[in-house]
Amino acid sequence: MPATEPEAEKVAAALQDFLHRRLPDGAAPQVTGLRRSGTGSSRENWPFDAAWNVDGERLTHRLLMRRDPPAAVVDTGRDREFRLLQRLADTAVPSPEVHWLDDTGEFLLRPTMIVSRYEGAAHRAVLRSTDPLRLGEEGRLALAGRMCEVLAELHRVDVDTTGLRAEFDDPGANPAEHELTRWERELDTQELEPQPELRLAAAWLHDNLPSPPQHTVLVHGDFRPANILVRDGVLDVLLDWELAHVGDPLDDLGWYTAPLYRREHFIGGRWEPADFLHRYTELTGIEVDPAALRFWQVLSTFRLAVIALTGVRNFCEGTSDRPTAPADAVIRQVLTAILEAEGT
Repeated sequence: MPATEPEAEKVAAALQDFLHRRLPDGAAPQVTGLRRSGTGSSRENWPFDAAWNVDGERLTHRLLMRRDPPAAVVDTGRDREFRLLQRLADTAVPSPEVHWLDDTGEFLLRPTMIVSRYEGAAHRAVLRSTDPLRLGEEGRLALAGRMCEVLAELHRVDVDTTGLRAEFDDPGANPAEHELTRWERELDTQELEPQPELRLAAAWLHDNLPSPPQHTVLVHGDFRPANILVRDGVLDVLLDWELAHVGDPLDDLGWYTAPLYRREHFIGGRWEPADFLHRYTELTGIEVDPAALRFWQVLSTFRLAVIALTGVRNFCEGTSDRPTAPADAVIRQVLTAILEAEGT
């Protein structure tokens, strides 16, 4: 739902005052074009331009406010995401440049961070034959390969030397068990009525916990075509870091290869899951255990179902203005993932 005019005016006034406080004397910031773009599941996006004086020259900057909605389907801290992106600035990972943070919402009415705004487009169907960006099959194939390279670059980031490990919860001896416990607790909190299918799935996951990985990595948590910004046919920026954490590299691989979105993540006959995994191993040296991958495929879909239930709860309680579909279809996909894992 787009922002109302009075709301947008109130946010614009708060934003201009915020910039005035953050910039040097004489900068004279002016905000233009502020609007709310889309609804956002866990952040509201507010693109805008801001001009201010720098060394006697008036410069215009393309910026984006990433602002908390009244209720989110994923509850994550802005300060941690802000520091994560700061630390990634000196790595090979193409991440957004961050500028300012209002973690409490004292100045910008709700918790908010301000990042650079980039040219390009993001679309979940960018690898499909119906690709709205019209890259052509070879262009889509090149983009798919580049996505694998970016994921490998992400997993090669040293979480210790960059200080990233200290930003996140310790996943303990087994990141798989840690993540399963996390999302079971979230299910306990969010379900409005009993979810026997998801409880069955949780029992299967407990029975099929994989061994811990040789080492933990920075996990994006929602790595997919919908979260890459494509400019001139090339992957420019990896977006949406709300679910990032330190964990098992197969966490991201399980989500990317899960049955639910396989048509969107691969190119039939040219770029199949086996091609993706082979290239990933070439780039990282990480061998992918099939049984462990199946666990993470199921857990990734389980997580999505819990997030869907959170959206339902928020809408039913009137804390979100985003209409949401019933979670039944996603829950069925969890069972489908289990059946595939069992080979039935």
